[in-house]
Amino acid sequence: MSITHLMSKSRVSLVLALSVFFLFAASSAFAQSKDKSAKHAAASSISSDKAPWLIKWKGGVVALPEFEAAFVRMNGKGAYSSTMDSLKEFLGVYADYRLKLQEAKEEGLDQDPKIVKEIEGYRAMLAGPYILDKEVTDPMMRKMYDRRQTEVHASHFLAAVHNWNSPADTLKAYGKALRAIQMLDAGFPMSYICMAPASRAQLSDHDETFVQKVKDHILDTSRMENWEGSDDRATGKIGGDLGFFTGGMTVRPFEEAIFALQPGEYTKVPVKTRYGYHVIQLFEKLPHTGGVHVKHILVQMPKVSGIDTIPYYKRADSLLTRIKNGERFEDVAREASDDKYTASRGGDFDTINREDRRAEPSFDRAAYSMKDGEMSGLVRTSFGYHIIKRLNGVRAKSWEESKDQLKQFYKRFFFDEDKAKYLGDLKVKRGLKLDSSAISYVMAHIDSSRTSSDTNWSKKLTERSRQVFHLGDINWTVGSLIDSLNGQPGSPLARNAIYDLVSKNIEDALLSIEARDVATKYPEFEKIMEDYKNGIILFDLENKRVWSKVVPDSLNEKKYFEEHRAKFTWPERVDLSEIFVVSDSLSKQLYKRLEAGENFDTLAKKYTERPGFKAKAGHWGLLMKDETELAKRAFNFIVDEVKEPFSFQGGYSIVRLNHRDPIHGKTFEEARQEVASQYQDDRAGELRSQWVDELRTKYGREINEPLIESEWARHHAVGDMGSEAK
Repeated sequence: MSITHLMSKSRVSLVLALSVFFLFAASSAFAQSKDKSAKHAAASSISSDKAPWLIKWKGGVVALPEFEAAFVRMNGKGAYSSTMDSLKEFLGVYADYRLKLQEAKEEGLDQDPKIVKEIEGYRAMLAGPYILDKEVTDPMMRKMYDRRQTEVHASHFLAAVHNWNSPADTLKAYGKALRAIQMLDAGFPMSYICMAPASRAQLSDHDETFVQKVKDHILDTSRMENWEGSDDRATGKIGGDLGFFTGGMTVRPFEEAIFALQPGEYTKVPVKTRYGYHVIQLFEKLPHTGGVHVKHILVQMPKVSGIDTIPYYKRADSLLTRIKNGERFEDVAREASDDKYTASRGGDFDTINREDRRAEPSFDRAAYSMKDGEMSGLVRTSFGYHIIKRLNGVRAKSWEESKDQLKQFYKRFFFDEDKAKYLGDLKVKRGLKLDSSAISYVMAHIDSSRTSSDTNWSKKLTERSRQVFHLGDINWTVGSLIDSLNGQPGSPLARNAIYDLVSKNIEDALLSIEARDVATKYPEFEKIMEDYKNGIILFDLENKRVWSKVVPDSLNEKKYFEEHRAKFTWPERVDLSEIFVVSDSLSKQLYKRLEAGENFDTLAKKYTERPGFKAKAGHWGLLMKDETELAKRAFNFIVDEVKEPFSFQGGYSIVRLNHRDPIHGKTFEEARQEVASQYQDDRAGELRSQWVDELRTKYGREINEPLIESEWARHHAVGDMGSEAK
């Protein structure tokens, strides 16, 4: 992203640009640079103090390490991961950026009270979220990533709790889970315990060890006559088998219990989650290996209990035989696979993994057990019989490659819980004193059915100085609550809403106190604020040097239009009319009448149901190709052609192409807004270029290109580019 692109015509745009650019680049990428700082320093082989200059001007100098750090902040990757041309382009833009900052500071913009106040506002706004990122999100993301370096294969039994407010329901589920543990203690396999009676009968036919234990009276299956199995019906059918998975894929208590087990162990106490009580058994723990790219052929079976599977097995076996006899896997897949999507791609199933694209345990087991290029035998899943061909393994993602996905996942599933715990600890640490009686006083003196938009809603709240909560040196009162609600007109005055407001202000107070020493704990935060400050003062300076001189000028805009007519053209357009009805049968009747020669406009005036179009006989006027689905279709018509009705926007449309409007130039009036915008942008570009030329002359800007060229060549020669690009 070019630094000049950060400068905008409006304050709103500035805030958006700064938020996206500086906060993302500085917070995210600067965090990367912190992790990599030792490596970058080693790669440069020089310290900032002793480094030769890369950019210098009258009044300042930038050494190589400072430039490298700036590149990371502003691009999210190492300087030498880009091409030499891109690096030089950024170097030139960055050098001009530093000249602009020099001029801004010479003019005292960095000391402007308005800007200082604005920066303090940004500091207050950003410090709390930054603290949460550093003390909650970042360490928990790292823990999740570290845990994802291990894959676990586990099974579970669930005793569901349907109503946690019912002691009877809760106790019943807990007792059921305890009984499952007792059966495991007695030697029953988890698969038998999880299955419903019909499935257990099938297991008895196939598990010889289990059958022998029953015959030897080691296990008494009569005690399970009324046992319905796991309440997780999906996994219960396959004995509770969850297959392989890794960290961050289950609810927190479940995950903590699994990773505390060793292979062969099971939980001796039921594990409570929001779903109920679980009994978990761990089968395997393996290092995370990444994914597997596979192709497959599917012979699908109906999901009906008691179905005869032999015909499906024989068909799958015949396909396997054809491949073994020399036919290409891909050809057989295209011809015979019941998975039509992958069949069209020669059976290509793409990559499965144990993180975000899992397969059923039997499919997973087969794919991971083969070597690259090998083909399986027949593999049965709940879908039917598969023949699987493994193409290649796919390496596991690095920390850098995983971070964005992990952050989205963590924020969605775990952040709120961890944030609540963190804030709870802070309440104890900071000695929160909450006076619930003050909230009761408020609720007793307001009408909870009203909102803060209602006049005099707070007139009975005379004890404005009464304390609601005290935290450090922050004393939040009834008056504070009134002011807060008045600042948000329309806020509900219901009890829950009032408690939520108090909780939010406690959270804000905790974070504001914690953020007071953010610069000491996290020095990089000051660099973020410095970047914000630089962006704001450059915005003001560019307004002064450039945008204040770009004013609407109809004469020059007209002249600009005449000189650049080729820029302002209409693309090819179509003029169309439509009859729109919600009834499929009516649309077909109308189409037959049109085929018989009835007038389109007459029928449109009578029947079209699109609001506002009856009076226009369904006429849309000129449309560009991508404006609507109607226009896209009409582009393929010939003039006066009417085609069969099609489904569109909850109804059915019959379209007629009236005429085509070829590519042609716009008039000045038609192009006026575009002309004004383009003229102002071009004029601003001219003024900006003139300003930069003046700055280069004024400060005598110099760039040491041989230094950056030699550093780029050295990094590529030692092969460090790849590590920086991660």
